[in-house]
Parts: sequence; C-alpha cells; structure tokens
Amino acid sequence: MTTPTGADLAVATAVSSRYHGLQPETLVNAYRTMYLSRRLDDREVLLKRQNKIYFQVSGAGHEAAQIAAALALRAGEDWVYPYYRDRALCLALGVTAEDMLLQAVGAAADPASGGRQMPSHWSHPRLHIVSASSPTGTQFLQAAGCAHASRHLGARSEITLVTTGDGATSE
Repeated sequence: MTTPTGADLAVATAVSSRYHGLQPETLVNAYRTMYLSRRLDDREVLLKRQNKIYFQVSGAGHEAAQIAAALALRAGEDWVYPYYRDRALCLALGVTAEDMLLQAVGAAADPASGGRQMPSHWSHPRLHIVSASSPTGTQFLQAAGCAHASRHLGARSEITLVTTGDGATSE
C-alpha cells in the first residue's frame, strides 16, 4: 500500500473544499437522483393526461433540498415521515422508480400498499419511510412520537425527519 504524498493530500483537500466536503461521486449520484425524480414527475404528468393514472402530485423544484436531507440520513436506521412532494427524498433513500410507478397506477404489485394507497404517498418499512396520510400536517404528531420513542428506548443516534409544505403551514 502506498502512502499519499503531499501533492496527493493537497489535491484531495482542494477537491473536498471545492465540493463542501462531498466527493464528486456523491454529487454525481445526487444529480442523477434529482434528474430521475424530475423525469418521473414528467412521466406521471403524461400518464395523467392519457388517463392512465387518476392523480399526480409534482415535486418539481423540491429536488435539491430533498437530496440534501437524504445525504444526512441513514436509510433503514433513521425514520422519515414524508409528505406527497418528497419523491427525490424517497428515491435517494432507496425507493425505486418502479415502486413509485406501481403506486401511481394503483397496481396490486405496489410494495408500499398493494395499490390501496393514494399515489405519491410513498412508504417503505425496511427503509423506515412511514406511510403518509392525505391531510397535510398529520405527520408531525407521528414523527414527534417516533423521535420521543427513539430517545426513550435509547436509540440516541436515530434521526427522525418530518417534512411538509406550504399547505400545512398556512392552515
């Protein structure tokens, strides 16, 4: 194994500071996820216009903030209480595009709910993404309970993230 030279360390430091401590690979993956999220939104809009799905909620414009949040989380360890515009967040944590499209069309093969949940209400038990309710703002109480339980049970490293939009804050 070779020892890094001063020049190698200087390059590594320059790259790290240029990207605010993130590796270029992490940034490329983040961009890919943001792009995928936007393309899925676009595809669902098209499916809605073709009457192949009955409901669509866009997360366009929210992608970067959601990816930033996902970078701070550990899928399957931390708890996420999303709302219906959190497509990029859920993708970044491991929900697949196929899973999202299965839910959009109400397919029985939808792993989140077997086609019984409203579209854009993603969940994934293994990833600790908790199913959302359609009324906005209801996820706060559940998330607060989860965070309190984590603390009470001694899981001090767990993070509980709850997200919302302007609809819940303006009521």
